[in-house]
Amino acid sequence: MPDSIDPNAVPVQLQELRVHIDDLDNKILDLLAQRKAVVAEVAEVKKELSLKVRDRVRESEILEARRTRCQELGLRNEVIESLYRVVLTASRDQQASMGTEIPHDLPQKNIAVIGGRGAMGSMFAKLFTELGQNVVVADLETECTPIEAAREADMVIVSVPMSVTEEVIREVAPFVKKSGLICDLTSTKTIPITAMCESGTCDVIGLHPMFGPNVHTLQEQRVVYVPARIAPDSEWNTWLRTCLLSRGFTLVDSTAEEHDRTMSIVQVLTHFSTEVLGLSIARAGVSVEETLRFASPVYLIDLVMTARHFCQSPDLYGSIHLANPNAKNVVHAFQESLNAWQDAVENGDLVAFERLFAETHDFFGDVSEHAMEQSTYLIDRLIERG
Repeated sequence: MPDSIDPNAVPVQLQELRVHIDDLDNKILDLLAQRKAVVAEVAEVKKELSLKVRDRVRESEILEARRTRCQELGLRNEVIESLYRVVLTASRDQQASMGTEIPHDLPQKNIAVIGGRGAMGSMFAKLFTELGQNVVVADLETECTPIEAAREADMVIVSVPMSVTEEVIREVAPFVKKSGLICDLTSTKTIPITAMCESGTCDVIGLHPMFGPNVHTLQEQRVVYVPARIAPDSEWNTWLRTCLLSRGFTLVDSTAEEHDRTMSIVQVLTHFSTEVLGLSIARAGVSVEETLRFASPVYLIDLVMTARHFCQSPDLYGSIHLANPNAKNVVHAFQESLNAWQDAVENGDLVAFERLFAETHDFFGDVSEHAMEQSTYLIDRLIERG
């Protein structure tokens, strides 16, 4: 009898084709490396001529030209456009990291990052180092203490756990020189800004990075910017905005009160609903693995975001809930909305269900159409990764 055929064996013809594909992929990577080298030259020219990193007209021209070329080659437009958007983002990030938009005459400052060994603190320490600033990190086990660092610094950034933020601010702020600046990176703003203003005499600017420290790019990432106290003759506001904008951030100007009110929706309500969803799934008596066998793309997105939430620090999310002065009102509104949907379902009242649905749809308005487009893109990328 002939030997049995190994079902896992790769046919010779397929092996040859895979070798050819690997060769083509390596050529693509070589071309991307060459492109990166040219982008570095572009960054030098832009820096010399004081040009912005992002040129939206040029990007639109590139995408349109690639779409036209796709049609000539029989390639799918949406696939190539997605690829080139990633390439363009990487290009912008490369140029920004090279200090392309940093003014030649940007004053050099001594910056102390209190809590600079934490994830967010270390990211900002690296960021300002790349911007050519003198950065000192003070943390629990560093040789330099927070007070010593604050004394010598022109600018102090406080990036510590929310549970000790006010305490640390009140400890170091009195030692910041009057001509200096103190900032925080906390998820709430009213309490830390009040502490900074009461404890020190220097300028005060609250910052809230609306992203985690593990993002792949800083381009277009939002940072809420709260200039709480700026002396009339101070240059800190201009200096700090220049630094952050040059690195590709989008600055969202706000007051402490507006920030906390909005964050009660953006953070508290979002995280709270995720926590309720996660606990509901955990107590439903069906394993995650079983649900994944039947997962729709939308469920997969919800599950991924929920699971992501619960592999992070409960102290962080608990602090966000407890520190936001508007949290109780938002949680109460969530409970009232839950009761409304629950009544419609338990009573089998389709009319009430449709009324609630229509009310919510009307609120979102035109945002819904854009959301459909964005979510379709997310679904496609998530399914690709498996």
